[in-house]
Amino acid sequence: MSLISSHYKSELYQSLLECSPSGTLVFVYGVCVECNPRALEILSCERGVLLGSSLEDSPLDEPLALIGLKEQINTALALGRERFRWQPRFDHADEMSVLDIHLGGDGGRQVVVTLLPQNEFSVLPSVDSAEDLPIVETGANQVALLDSKADSLAGLTEAVPAHQIDSQSRVVAGERKASLNSASSATLKVNSRQAFAPGDLDSRRAVLEKLAGSAIHAPHHPLNPGLDRDIYFDALTQLPNRQLLIESLRNYLQEKAEEPFCAALLLIDIDQFKDINDSWGHSAGDQVLFKLGRVISGLVEQNMMLARMSGDEFLLFVKDIGSDAEEAESNARYLAAKVKEYISRPVFHAGNEFVLSASVGIALVDSKEFSAERALQYADTAMYEAKRKGRNGIAFYDQSISDKAQHQVGLNTRLRKAVDNHEFVLYVQPQISIEDGSVVGGEALLRWVNTDRITNMPSEFIPLLEASGLIIDVGHWVIRTACEYIRSFLDEDLWKDTMQMSINISPRQFNDPELFEVIEHSLRSYDIAPKYLNFEVTENLAIEDIDAVIKKMNEIKALGSMFSIDDFGIGYSSMVHLKRLPFDWLKIDREFIYNIHNDPDSRGVVEAILAVSRQYGLHVTAEGVEDIGSLEVLRAIGCDTYQGAHYSMPVPVDQFRTLLAA
Repeated sequence: MSLISSHYKSELYQSLLECSPSGTLVFVYGVCVECNPRALEILSCERGVLLGSSLEDSPLDEPLALIGLKEQINTALALGRERFRWQPRFDHADEMSVLDIHLGGDGGRQVVVTLLPQNEFSVLPSVDSAEDLPIVETGANQVALLDSKADSLAGLTEAVPAHQIDSQSRVVAGERKASLNSASSATLKVNSRQAFAPGDLDSRRAVLEKLAGSAIHAPHHPLNPGLDRDIYFDALTQLPNRQLLIESLRNYLQEKAEEPFCAALLLIDIDQFKDINDSWGHSAGDQVLFKLGRVISGLVEQNMMLARMSGDEFLLFVKDIGSDAEEAESNARYLAAKVKEYISRPVFHAGNEFVLSASVGIALVDSKEFSAERALQYADTAMYEAKRKGRNGIAFYDQSISDKAQHQVGLNTRLRKAVDNHEFVLYVQPQISIEDGSVVGGEALLRWVNTDRITNMPSEFIPLLEASGLIIDVGHWVIRTACEYIRSFLDEDLWKDTMQMSINISPRQFNDPELFEVIEHSLRSYDIAPKYLNFEVTENLAIEDIDAVIKKMNEIKALGSMFSIDDFGIGYSSMVHLKRLPFDWLKIDREFIYNIHNDPDSRGVVEAILAVSRQYGLHVTAEGVEDIGSLEVLRAIGCDTYQGAHYSMPVPVDQFRTLLAA
């Protein structure tokens, strides 16, 4: 009979557990051995992931809500708390609102966790009302620590980032189980040197403030000895935010006003993070950022503060990083390399693996003349210099970078005015037949002449046009103007039926959805044949989506125009591009031409390019021919056409007209 009763009780217990409106988790010796459907729903977690999950370990491929909850459970157990409120901000956060978390069991061998969404169910029975419990609005890694109702009413409630307790204050093996069995004797160790008993509020507060960042004198909220999380902490990662870091740096600079010092700011920007948001959504992006914050936190030591600035940027502030500038630079470079190494470790989310890189800008702060804002500006400038050099790099701030940045800002402002003031002109460089020396066409080249009649170098302003998006409107103007030139040459009987005008199309221009219509409209407006236009594009056009590039090229070629691959021989130089993309011409980069008559290696490269071009039926133009020696070599190895200073530099249209008429 007792056996039947026991079996009946087991079935009843299982039925109640399965149908319970609250979430229930059971941990035995720190390992989850039971969970009900409601817990899986609340944590947005699969049963196979939750069962067997350990409180001692939080792999980064686990759901964020589970990671955050385990961190909070560990913190609460270590401090002898039996209940707390939690407001997660991941997965089903919009539906869950506030959760009451109740910890039962014996605290050591077995822990029973009950999850109650407060927007659906009544509060847990307790000597304190639910209103007395602080609501911790977190990114799933923050726990509220409550000593008693008196603590809460007296404003003594503290909040500790659980990832810091996990990385800096974990109770050592052998002591942890004892602390979980006895809340009154629970001990939290900080860096294995400091300890306090949960009942000792003054000691606990001092340590908690250090963990929250006040070890470098973070400001206190006027009504609370702890930090106001809405003001000073990032809602997603629960790291300190920009304001807390700036105020902490400001206080540090005030402290060091009368003594030598050297600190460092490392601005960490995740490279091409936008691709994750665009491809997997902002929710996935947020969760990856949260996990990256945890990863970087593994490097944080007592003299450091890690903050999330905004978006995909983190800032690491390091006090007293070296005794002099040389040591500080060496230590900062080493730390930046470690940050990049940590970030490069795979991050998992929803079955996807993300391998990321970062650009790190470093500003060394070693003078009382620095302000916190200027130091941050210098770190930001250095970070953009690291990106400019190709991403996944490290750059230190120096004045030359700032001067260059200011020059570019001024140049960008002038460029915008130049578009409105019609300060651009189109020069043409003749293209010459190697066989008979006749003009067979020209390349239209953009020039900028400002109101002072100073011609700016294309290498300076064209990248800025591209980066700002102004290249779209300017590119439309170039196509229309080139067609206008051809019309005038035809009317004067200077343009032969076999001639072509080459027009450069940048990747951003090529992706312009109006490009086809602009070409078609310009051809129709000036009544010229499409065969007179040859569009030059570079190899990097095909990197992202070669099929889309092929489709658009074929649409334009269907009009009757042609395409050249420009600057061939540098960059990617993939034979796949020559085979798949519908090119008609290939232009050999000037780097291989200017010394071809003296350099056997350059000649060998050009001969190889010509051989491949013949294989694919491409005509070949050599750029940068400056002397007769280079021209003779090109004639000997069978190149079709050339352009360069040997015949003519780019010239205004009237001068090009004279060359056509010669």
